[in-house]
Amino acid sequence: MRCSKARRQIELKLDNELKQSHALELHLQHCGPCRAYQAEATQLQLILRNQPQAEFPGWLHHRIMDQAARHDSKRVHLKNSFRLRTIPALAAVALSLFIGVAIGKTAYRNVNPLPANAVEVYSQQNDTTDTRELAVFGESSVAGDLF
Repeated sequence: MRCSKARRQIELKLDNELKQSHALELHLQHCGPCRAYQAEATQLQLILRNQPQAEFPGWLHHRIMDQAARHDSKRVHLKNSFRLRTIPALAAVALSLFIGVAIGKTAYRNVNPLPANAVEVYSQQNDTTDTRELAVFGESSVAGDLF
């Protein structure tokens, strides 16, 4: 095991994140610098644990909580923002569908207009054939649309 890996495992072991490691124990038996590193880290950890903890002021906790409550009251909640956005979204969808239909009807008539004598042609065909045959591929309209 390399010394860099051993040092990482020593740190994990001191933080109680690594259980017994046989490879680490073997490395520590043969490596003096890593044993010294472990002894220094253990000593540093003991010093830090014995330091008195600073008292957290109670007034600071209340001040933070009050500011958080004021900030939360100013926020627009998700259900309210969803409700406010639903109506314009539905109106936009309806308006776009209406405009799409209007443009589609206009564009289709311009692209594939009916011939001038369409009524005569369809009325002659209607006498001799069934109306189901009038809806031929490429036709602009069926017989029912003309009358």
